[in-house]
Amino acid sequence: MRISFHGACREVTGSNILIEGAGKKILLECGMFQGFRMAEERNYAPFAYNPAEIDAVIICHAHLDHVGRLPKLYKEGFRGKVYSTAPTKELTGLVLDDTQKLMAEESRRDNHPPLYVKEDVLAFMELFETLDYSEKVEIMPNIKLTLLNSGHILGSAVCELVVEDKIIAYTSDLGNNPSLLLNPPENIKKADIVICESTYGGRVHEDANRRKEKLAEVISATAQNNGVLLIPSFAIERTQELLHDIDDFCTVSGCGQFNFYLDSPLATKVTEVFKKYKEYLSPEVNRRYADGDFLGLERVHVTPTSQESKEIEHGANPKIIIAGSGMMNGGRILHHAMDFLGDSRNALLFVGYQANGTLGRRLFEGDKKVKIFGKEIEVRAKIKSIGSYSAHADMPQLVDWVSKVSEVKKVFLVHGETEQSLVLAREINKKISAEVIVPQLGEEYSF
Repeated sequence: MRISFHGACREVTGSNILIEGAGKKILLECGMFQGFRMAEERNYAPFAYNPAEIDAVIICHAHLDHVGRLPKLYKEGFRGKVYSTAPTKELTGLVLDDTQKLMAEESRRDNHPPLYVKEDVLAFMELFETLDYSEKVEIMPNIKLTLLNSGHILGSAVCELVVEDKIIAYTSDLGNNPSLLLNPPENIKKADIVICESTYGGRVHEDANRRKEKLAEVISATAQNNGVLLIPSFAIERTQELLHDIDDFCTVSGCGQFNFYLDSPLATKVTEVFKKYKEYLSPEVNRRYADGDFLGLERVHVTPTSQESKEIEHGANPKIIIAGSGMMNGGRILHHAMDFLGDSRNALLFVGYQANGTLGRRLFEGDKKVKIFGKEIEVRAKIKSIGSYSAHADMPQLVDWVSKVSEVKKVFLVHGETEQSLVLAREINKKISAEVIVPQLGEEYSF
């Protein structure tokens, strides 16, 4: 059996792992590279393997950095089976459709061919087979697959793959516990090999109990300044958690003077998927909001069209604008940033990871001048962040999850910048005796 790593190696995007065993080739995800200028070039580059020879793809969750190149895989010859949970399938369809439309606009503007077209997305979506959590399936002779809840986003999973009697545990992205909407991550009890994410492998999240308190402080300060609060947010999970917490704040404290905008067509569609798959939400959410709107949408202006988005600029202050993309590397948040970053009455609130090379990362690290659509913007707005909104487990949670897997011989750390992965490797070595490896892009290991 062989494992080779083709993305998210000492970086956070482009998840793509190839498992070869039992005479078959299986991919764990096939995500988009994001952030640096080279990302587009890497996305267009040929795969390091022949897509036509891939027998199956396992998708653990629907974020773009885990699914974004799947239609390209189809375009270049893949015709195997695709396995995921039902919510992941549905969310993947929405993410890929949205991405394809953005790429089509970009290719027309910049006069180059798109990475893939709508027909590739539609054809790829026909290859899915969905699994329930804990359902053990022999997907091919001598290859068994089980998906367990990872607590990261709706329908997300950790993967247990048994190949040639070797057990591989893959976290994909492990959720931050406690989650507002989801059950905590499940553990895989035994594995020979663990492939674990390390996004926050060297960090400890701030106290989750302060999350609503910090959000209330930012909202209240925006009201006092009669300003604008911009929140770049990921369409899946983060937006829904924010909507829930803002509604809770308004219910408790009252915020009738605010105008609230959800300026993300994708997030609006994703919210409907949340309503559809309530059984994947925590029992507490289902109990408290069995007959009601757990996202507080009745107070939110939803702006599906570009014209409605443009009109937000002229809406009365104070206002809160939630818009994609979460790392500010595209989407409607860029137009709002141009309008509002130059005013000291306003604030920009980060609630998610900002990858190296993105506009979000530069603002998060304190850049006072940034370029958006070729125009230089003086940053006078206050830059805030709430780390406990992260959907990723922090270092103690990752160490705890790995240390509960028995009989582990090797641990591979992926999906993390080098310094984060190396800190996590040291902490895991304090707990278990397995060899811990931080693979380089393209490295291959035989077992």
